[in-house]
Amino acid sequence: MSLNDFEQADALGPDTLYLLDATLDTAPGKHHPPKKVMVNRLALTPLPGAMRKMGWDTAAALMQRWFDSPAWTMPEVWKDDETRPDPRSLTAATCDDQIVKMEWAMRFPSCRKAVEIAEGRIATPKAVKLLQERLKVAGWVPGSTCDLGFYNMSALQMDAVSQVNIAVFGDELDTLDDMYGAIGVGTLKVGVVGNAYSEIDPLTDKTHHYFKISYLGFYIRDNYDFNGPQYLGTWTEDRVLSKSETIFSLTLAGQTIINVGNEPFAAVSNSDFRDYRTRHRRGGDFVIYSDVLWRKYDGVIELGELS
Repeated sequence: MSLNDFEQADALGPDTLYLLDATLDTAPGKHHPPKKVMVNRLALTPLPGAMRKMGWDTAAALMQRWFDSPAWTMPEVWKDDETRPDPRSLTAATCDDQIVKMEWAMRFPSCRKAVEIAEGRIATPKAVKLLQERLKVAGWVPGSTCDLGFYNMSALQMDAVSQVNIAVFGDELDTLDDMYGAIGVGTLKVGVVGNAYSEIDPLTDKTHHYFKISYLGFYIRDNYDFNGPQYLGTWTEDRVLSKSETIFSLTLAGQTIINVGNEPFAAVSNSDFRDYRTRHRRGGDFVIYSDVLWRKYDGVIELGELS
């Protein structure tokens, strides 16, 4: 059975996701009348409330911001490293740097692991090359000194000025929790604050270039949008079904909408949010930046040959 097997009722509220009257053959192939299943109104906009009931406060705040914003679809070019806008050019309408906090994110093992991985990547060839580029933009001339970044800079500033590497965290198979609802699969970035300088080796008379790190900064950057096909869980007005409940219900029903007991639920996907935006002219995508998790660091990176 699919959505095409349902007859939609005439009167729908402004935020209704589903209001359906369906018949379900509970024993296919047997000779008996099909059982009638009533699927009550299940709206989209109460989902942040359901998240809050489950303790998903960060995920709820992000989704509520989306609902409260004027309709706007994030351009696909914003997701490409080569074509995304300078972070410092983002406006309050298209960027949120207040909701996601690293103190919250570090409660989750996936984020803590990503911080460890990112810290281990600050001197990889890719990181050193990007650091060289950052220093050039900052005006560094080899043979002189140059400060890069500063303590307590924002994540947007660090992303534009001194970010050097990333670590991807999260998985679609992760436990359903606040991190899963807020970020899902996300990007943890690491930036450096420090000073570039050069020294001449007295034995070889060769000049070497270094960057002394005084602080590392870790932050999350993500896109909050509903582009493309993605399943977002099976929801009631009070909670999301666990993965085991979802598998059981979909296997049992062979469909995406059903009423079990007195609790209606529906499988929600990105397309439901896009449909909502089209109908109501609300729902604005935005870029997420967390605050910065700072760690004092005493280390030196050799910059190598400069191109």
